Amino acid sequence: MILPTSAGTRRAAAADRTLRTPLMAIAVAGAATIVHSLPGLPPVVVDRSYLLLVGLTVASGLANFRMLGARFTFSVSDSFTMTAAVLFGPAAATVLVAFDAFTMSLRLTRENRTASRLFYNATAPALAMWIAARAFDALAPVAFRARPTPGAQLVIPLMVFAALYFVLNSGFIAMAVAGEQHESLPHVWAAYFAKLWFTFFVGASVAGLLVLLAGVGSGNSMVIVLLLPVVIVLYAAAHGAVEQLRERREHLAERELFATALGSTADAVLLTDPDRRVTFMNPAAERLTGWSDEAARGRADIDVFRVCDPTTREPKLDAAAREGAVIADYILVRPDRTECAIEEMHAPIRDESGQLRGLVWTFRDIAERKAIEAKREALLLMEQEAHAAAVTANRMKDEFLAAVSHELRTPATSILGWARLLRGGRLDEQGVKKALDALERSAHAQATVLNDLVDTSRIVRGALRLELRRTAVMTPVGEAIETLEPAIKAKELRLGVTVENALPIIDADPDRLRQVFWNLLSNAIKFTPAGGRIDVSARHEDNHVVVDVRDNGQGIDSSFLPFVFDKFRQADGSYTRVHGGLGLGLTIVRYVVESHGGAVEALSEGVGRGARFTVRLPITPPGLQSDQIDDSPAARLP
Repeated sequence: MILPTSAGTRRAAAADRTLRTPLMAIAVAGAATIVHSLPGLPPVVVDRSYLLLVGLTVASGLANFRMLGARFTFSVSDSFTMTAAVLFGPAAATVLVAFDAFTMSLRLTRENRTASRLFYNATAPALAMWIAARAFDALAPVAFRARPTPGAQLVIPLMVFAALYFVLNSGFIAMAVAGEQHESLPHVWAAYFAKLWFTFFVGASVAGLLVLLAGVGSGNSMVIVLLLPVVIVLYAAAHGAVEQLRERREHLAERELFATALGSTADAVLLTDPDRRVTFMNPAAERLTGWSDEAARGRADIDVFRVCDPTTREPKLDAAAREGAVIADYILVRPDRTECAIEEMHAPIRDESGQLRGLVWTFRDIAERKAIEAKREALLLMEQEAHAAAVTANRMKDEFLAAVSHELRTPATSILGWARLLRGGRLDEQGVKKALDALERSAHAQATVLNDLVDTSRIVRGALRLELRRTAVMTPVGEAIETLEPAIKAKELRLGVTVENALPIIDADPDRLRQVFWNLLSNAIKFTPAGGRIDVSARHEDNHVVVDVRDNGQGIDSSFLPFVFDKFRQADGSYTRVHGGLGLGLTIVRYVVESHGGAVEALSEGVGRGARFTVRLPITPPGLQSDQIDDSPAARLP
């Protein structure tokens, strides 16, 4: 028996200090037994049977036989060394065991073949053999080697011999292994050495049988020594082969069960060998990768499992480079260039000794999960947008209520004030005229606010009706200019009007058009500083009449321009703003123009650079029959 050659042997220099002294004592005592046994060896070495045992011991010692379930090697030469102990005594067996252990140590790698290891491997088994053989001689009948002895008298000594040699030999080696691997001695012995009892008791059985055959004079002793150990070795080999076949059958059954389980799982599973060659694919992996198990076997995993990063689309040439079992999302690219979103995880497959046996890849189709996640994100975005819209609407509501209160309260305050003055009778004729003018202006301001609210309510309910008749578009434009002329003069604005010759008559509601142009001109006056300029132009373009209202006033910020026609939207929505109004005028403009089948557009190069509103009205609104046009003077809004 020799020490294990696993990675733990490289830590021999760090042996546990508590075992170092006993190990040294065992080695020294073993060396002493070898030296003590050498003087008694010469009479034995001339015996051909002993020389034959030596040869068999050397041959079996050089063979590399692994005990089933053990992670170290041992030699069946123990059968021959124990036979030597029974036939030739403790001295011959002790030297032979030391020689056998030294021979087996030559199988160690160069880095593990240290002087201390070779010394311990030779001396520890020698000490175990010397003690066990001495015990056997003490229990066996006197001079049993020289005369026939009943077999019953040898059974107990042989059993004690086998048990003692087994416990001591395996215990000494287990002690060294425990020191190297920093494990407890009972655990090491039970896990790695307890299974070796078979070879020791086989050796004792062989030795006892040889003694019995020699005692009854059955055949040539050379032939007996040669044949019986060979038979035992063959038996041991056959026993080992049977055990291997049994374990192989169990292993195949486990693999079949494992393969069946993998084939039934919904997750894709791919196995590779240590060289990263595919060894197995379950049906789910075949469906996802586009490779059959037969076609994929033996191919490199990066050829079968081709993935790329879902964000950058960069190919992942070696997804297995990640350490540990880490879950990651990839895009799996099939041979036909189709793609599939997957969640992948891989892990190394290692045996009991920690040696890499391959890799296991598990992955699944996550297209449905991605769709659910995308839908959830879309719903979350919609919820956030709805929340933002609700917050904005709530703010606009507050601003609108504040604006309505302001727009109604200001003229109402003026009306009440002038009414008190008139009731007091202290105003002269000029004061009365001024009071009446103020009352009229305030009432008109309130009427404008209320009309805008009523019109907006009709627009929301879809109840705003048009009374169409043949209309010259400049008529409502001129009326709007005439109405706003006092405001234009008050701010000393310059007004330019340009009209193309022979402008077509259109089918429209002149009252609603007057409302449209009044709102556009009112905005231009409101946002143009004193001394500024407003230009109104009308032209015929294709089947439309186009009216532009342009100013060089405050202009419109680019961020607000897309919302300029929305209800209650103003660039300055606070009730402390400089300019009045509810933010409904342009909403009414857009609705009236679009109800005519036309379009209105707002343009501005930015704040401080003026604005232009363009109204496009069709000559005949689409879908309107001539008999639907009410051309009577009485056709008016209620």
